[in-house]
Amino acid sequence: MPKVSKHLNAANLIDQVCKCLDEIPDHRPNHCPNGIPFPNFAKSAFAMMHQKYDSLLTFDSDRADPVILHNLATMYHVQDQKVPCDTRMREVLDPIEPAQFRKPFKKLFSLIQRNKLLKAFEYQCGDLKDWYLMPVDGTGLFYSGKCRCQECCVKNKGKPNEAYYHNLLGGCIVHPDQKVVMPFAPEAIVQQDGDNKNDCEQNAIKRYLAHVKREHPHLKLVILLDGLFADNPTIELIKSYGWHFIIVAKDGNHKSLIEAMDALCDQEQLSYHKIIDEEQGTRHWFRFANDVPLNASKLTQNVNVLDYVETDSEGKRHTWCWVTDIELTKDTVEAVMRGGRCRWHIENQTFNTLKNQGYSLEHNYGHGKQHLATNLAYLTFLAFMVDQIQEMASPEFKKALKERARGVRTYLWKVITRVFLSWMLEGWDELFDALIYGIKPGRVQINTS
Repeated sequence: MPKVSKHLNAANLIDQVCKCLDEIPDHRPNHCPNGIPFPNFAKSAFAMMHQKYDSLLTFDSDRADPVILHNLATMYHVQDQKVPCDTRMREVLDPIEPAQFRKPFKKLFSLIQRNKLLKAFEYQCGDLKDWYLMPVDGTGLFYSGKCRCQECCVKNKGKPNEAYYHNLLGGCIVHPDQKVVMPFAPEAIVQQDGDNKNDCEQNAIKRYLAHVKREHPHLKLVILLDGLFADNPTIELIKSYGWHFIIVAKDGNHKSLIEAMDALCDQEQLSYHKIIDEEQGTRHWFRFANDVPLNASKLTQNVNVLDYVETDSEGKRHTWCWVTDIELTKDTVEAVMRGGRCRWHIENQTFNTLKNQGYSLEHNYGHGKQHLATNLAYLTFLAFMVDQIQEMASPEFKKALKERARGVRTYLWKVITRVFLSWMLEGWDELFDALIYGIKPGRVQINTS
């Protein structure tokens, strides 16, 4: 691990986020000079997500409390103790273009790059040095048979069971030996302007990869994808950006690829490799070939194919197949296999955490008419990114997680919220001191004035 920097604590991370939110242009008529400062809307929404509120209504019921007003000012830079109500927050956040919420992600990513936090995620494989694994996948965000906005995709259009939904495409930097991930700004899978057809993951990934390349032009990436993207257009797109790929290949979707591998097997042109883990009692078996046609088309991409079988100590077999443009040799197949299996980090360490461990990604905080659902999802991802950086680089966060929560993050969120709701705090340092060292108990003092 690189040396921990003071710039990666909660106070500085949230300060950087709030500076980006300050730059969002005010779209209100006349900018309401005597009303709620415009940045307070985004900052309050971010605070709601970062404090793991389960609904906007709950946050609204707390916003007038003097303790909450004080803490929102000292910890989330909400100005003049003016916090919008739930209705007004929805109305003001709804028209903001989601692109405005990409800026804090880039700012935080630049911060962790400068502080060499990405060193812990470097992926080495053969001639590849200092590359990074980035799994990309989609997930459901919203589904309803009644509530609808202009961005909703439509299922069963024109039928009695017509329904409306939003999906999201997410990606992050991962490593086989790291439990934390470093997310990028997600890409909404929603109805696109001027398009009558539903948006889909194949279209969204084009926009997503273009954003990543524009915002991080020098980042060397190995893109990890599921079998949905094992096609010529996606592979050509990834290679056009100068990146590599490891993509799942499913038997049912790649008949010609399987036939080509079988033909090479009959001609004894396949290579094999075995590894036995004596300590774990696990056997690893590899079969691989380079420069194999992906499909029967004359214009198809040639790929390198890796078949892998893992047999555990109980004799259970698990099989995988990947296509890649990384050269496969006996020296690289294990690293490619470990990289390919990292694709599950986007499901387990990212989407599962966001949905089931306090962030409530699928909860409908408010749907709006334009971009509200997407904007709130972006802020949820942003809160998740701040927490992931802290978990990796903040000694205070690690100590609080170990001593006060016994390693259970969902319990730590509850403790943080409990202190946030109960005590006037002068900043994040004071909150973590309270978590680590405890708060001196005292009698309840009734305000009879």
